[in-house]
Amino acid sequence: MAKFNIGDSVIYISSKEKGIVKEILPPARGRQLYRVSIDNTIKNCLESNLIPDTDLSDPFQRLRQGIFGSFLDFSKINTSFKIQNTSNNTISSLKASNTIFKAYQFKPLLKFLSSENRRILVADEVGLGKTIEAGHIMLELMARREMKNALIVCPKSLQEKWQVELKEKFNFQFKIYDTSKDLIADIKDRNGTVRAIVNYEKIRFSRSENENKQSKDTSLFDLIDKNEIKFDFVLCDEAHRLRNHTTQTHRGAKKLLETANSVVFLTATPIMISEQNLFNLLQLLDDNKYTEYSTFLNEIAVNAPFINALTQLNNQIPLHKIADDLDDSEVSLYYSSGEEYRVEWKKNFIVKELFSEIPLYKKIIDDLRTKEDMAETRVQLQFDISDMSEMNKIFSRTRKKEVTQDWSQAVREPHTLIVELHPDEQLEFDKVIEEYIEENSYLDDFGNERMSLGAALGLVQKKRQVASSVYGYLNNKEHLDKGIDQYSSERDAKFEALLTIIKKLTTQENKKLIVFALFKNTLKYLNVRLKKIGVGCAIIHGDIDDRTSVIERFKRSNDIKVLLSSEVGSEGLDMQFCDVLVNYDLPWNPMVVEQRIGRIDRFGQESPIVNIYNLVVKDSIQEDIYTRLLDRIGIFRGCIGDLEAILDKDLDRQGNIGVKNIREWFSTLEKELYCTKITKQQRLEKIDAIERAILTEQRNLKEISEGLTDSLTNDIYFKNEIENIQNNHRYVTEKELVNYMQFLIRSKLTTCQLHTIDEEKLLFQLHLPQSSSRILINFLNEFQPNDPDYAIAFRQFINSIRDKTVLDLTFSQQTGYNNRGIIRLNAYHPIIIAAMRYFQSQDSKTSNTFRFALNESVLGEVSVPVGDYFLAVYSSTTIKKWFSREQKTELLIPILFDVRNERIIKDKKIAERLLGEAQLHATTTVESSKLPENKISELEYIFAEEIEDIESQNVAEQLMRLETHKKMQTQRKTEFYNNRIKTQENIIRSSESKLRFLTDEKERKNIESILPAQKKILSNLHEEMENSLREINAGEIIYKTPQLLSLSLITIY
Repeated sequence: MAKFNIGDSVIYISSKEKGIVKEILPPARGRQLYRVSIDNTIKNCLESNLIPDTDLSDPFQRLRQGIFGSFLDFSKINTSFKIQNTSNNTISSLKASNTIFKAYQFKPLLKFLSSENRRILVADEVGLGKTIEAGHIMLELMARREMKNALIVCPKSLQEKWQVELKEKFNFQFKIYDTSKDLIADIKDRNGTVRAIVNYEKIRFSRSENENKQSKDTSLFDLIDKNEIKFDFVLCDEAHRLRNHTTQTHRGAKKLLETANSVVFLTATPIMISEQNLFNLLQLLDDNKYTEYSTFLNEIAVNAPFINALTQLNNQIPLHKIADDLDDSEVSLYYSSGEEYRVEWKKNFIVKELFSEIPLYKKIIDDLRTKEDMAETRVQLQFDISDMSEMNKIFSRTRKKEVTQDWSQAVREPHTLIVELHPDEQLEFDKVIEEYIEENSYLDDFGNERMSLGAALGLVQKKRQVASSVYGYLNNKEHLDKGIDQYSSERDAKFEALLTIIKKLTTQENKKLIVFALFKNTLKYLNVRLKKIGVGCAIIHGDIDDRTSVIERFKRSNDIKVLLSSEVGSEGLDMQFCDVLVNYDLPWNPMVVEQRIGRIDRFGQESPIVNIYNLVVKDSIQEDIYTRLLDRIGIFRGCIGDLEAILDKDLDRQGNIGVKNIREWFSTLEKELYCTKITKQQRLEKIDAIERAILTEQRNLKEISEGLTDSLTNDIYFKNEIENIQNNHRYVTEKELVNYMQFLIRSKLTTCQLHTIDEEKLLFQLHLPQSSSRILINFLNEFQPNDPDYAIAFRQFINSIRDKTVLDLTFSQQTGYNNRGIIRLNAYHPIIIAAMRYFQSQDSKTSNTFRFALNESVLGEVSVPVGDYFLAVYSSTTIKKWFSREQKTELLIPILFDVRNERIIKDKKIAERLLGEAQLHATTTVESSKLPENKISELEYIFAEEIEDIESQNVAEQLMRLETHKKMQTQRKTEFYNNRIKTQENIIRSSESKLRFLTDEKERKNIESILPAQKKILSNLHEEMENSLREINAGEIIYKTPQLLSLSLITIY
């Protein structure tokens, strides 16, 4: 019996052409033939080549027609989807950077994506890779088409580092702007699409209106006011520079961030030593939530019991015990008024009293008391408890002790070489100093030898220079520049000690080493001497412009064993590929010493030991500083803690030492020891006093920082979420990219060949045909996106492969990191982006039904019986409107149906794992007969009911969380304003009371004149409170109907 009737609309499968059945021919040899009108031409068509002309974008209609794509189509389409991902539970950039994968470095990204306003403060401990964490955020924003322009603000010394790291690790092209004029010109010329790096000076706000008017044509803020520029992304590195809210830089940052779509602050731990510092930065990021300091302190106090509950969850404390402890926790809230934040009163609360009307808190306590103690329960509780803290999404902090599996810190191994100068050297040293003193001193009225302040400072510098290197100081600069050492015949004790180290390490252990010195002449002198005896070396200092290429040459060249570097030369540059450092001279300031060591002892250092050699001149003041201070405080062993915070901490002035902080004390001590005549005992006492001050501040600051961190955040949930993303392949995996490339060669680049070189390392060679070597370039040009994000990357890659017929490729993040000369294909490489655009041009948008098989062994611990299953993947979208901002949440929801048992499998983990593994391990399956129409209709209803139930639960959950945030915000705002209203009412009552009893007419008139202003303040407070509460209650959730993205029939075998 014929399937189609005359007049039916049909589609010819192979060509996708539409037609009308005009005639049904008699069946013959078991086959049915039709005459079909296609484009006004009658064609004979077999029934097997025709399908009804129905809505083939509907997966169930395709299922009715028996139309399935293969597992190759499924994998290809899913990879394309993830490359241009906008889903919140998929991270397309997970392994796309040229870095070593560290899971903890994605925690700030997850927090950032889940925040309402796309703003975050990252305050990791030093050395954990904050730059990389920021790069991951930027890469994900680019993938989501949310970073058309970007601005990085950092200290001038770090500009080049940011530019190089973003290029090498993330393939971002940023330009350093030395003048605001150049930046503004590019903004206007490029219609705002700039990627700029500027220093903090460029965002300083003008102090006066006149200055503003004079700079109107060259003011970044003027462009912001005119809406000529709005930055998609702003990053402030070393953001603790913005902590003082009275500075012009803080004012400029506030203006800059008002219109920015996304903002990231990176800061070192000094921010963790003061709640006020932290508040000032959070207020810059979100002035809606962080309006007043005392309210912020209360939020920290209230947060502490919930952080403790998270810790208890992680430590497997029984759930009912956690509920009891949380309910009964006591918090002290302070209420204050006035600009100086005077404490007006304090009250103690029990947590359950404070949160008795908060929906999410009720759910948490109920779950703790009634739910079965399983891993899934604890994971959900982690999420819920974390959500009670609004600060948890805007603030991220990781400590080294928390990531021991991800970050193996090298052990610092110090070596001390006490050097005794040769007699001739000592004579030259003494001669230089004596001549300087003789030329720059005078006798006072009492016959005492004196020096002016300027001369004394000069003496300090002179002693530093000669102590660094006697012959380095004596040599003429011009001669050294020409490679001439005027004292080449003289013996140099420090150089001999250095040479011993170099010979041992470079010949016996084949290592490279970095030699630090304070002065350029010392470095140039060492350069001349080392090269003269055949030691290959490179040199960087402040006058060397292209320092990055020098370091790269030192890293790559087998002939260069020694890098000579000054502080200025190495500032902002990472050299963790080297594990030996020599301090040819030692700065007095421990911060400078720590910065030197930090160049190699940082994230990415693969050696378990970092060797630090210190050359110290015997019987010198420097030896006393080394043995009595630097070595004792543990700087060479890395146990001092956050040194910058210690040195900058305000000192107790009761000691009468006359300095503001330890950093200033160091400077004063150096002048005193070099320029005054005191006994050795007095000298040691002064050094010991600084040592005691440093160790005291170290203990104090550790206690404050640990306490504040423990009150702010516990990120167990985010750690688990990163693991889930990895385990369920919710990112573009390396194997997917290999498959993607193979699809491309089979379907488009058919004359090219991809040869496997090392399967484990994912190393390949792409061979282009000799006869048409431009085939790849032509393909890239044809499918390059019309997008400035990719224009530079495409151009540079095309230029790099011209005239090449063999390309070395890797799809592995680790292999690419270890072999920078190999082309690394990540999700955003020009070849992959062009491939995606090609596939999208070829694939029908209606290709959303698939059929394939999957071996049960690839599912790991997830147990799925052998049989057939339907996997439906839905997209769910909700929009949260909150404080005039919109937060879009898009989730992928897989639903699994067991065909044999005719039921939905409710365990979400099984559907998630099946979806993840299918993208990597699916295989071809034997075609089966079509499902009956009634079964398909039944299946359609089952999936519709299930997604409706899931969506209803999701919406109810989000509404509950919104209501929670509304009530908590309302509670805080009401307490904040009621306290101020109460204070103002007391002021008014006091004034009115005085009026009743005052007899002095002048004083009466004074009070009568200010009373209206006091009442106006009260009225304004009531109005502000009403407006603030109205804005809170205006928050809402908008949800869209879920969309069915794909439907797959999977055979588990």
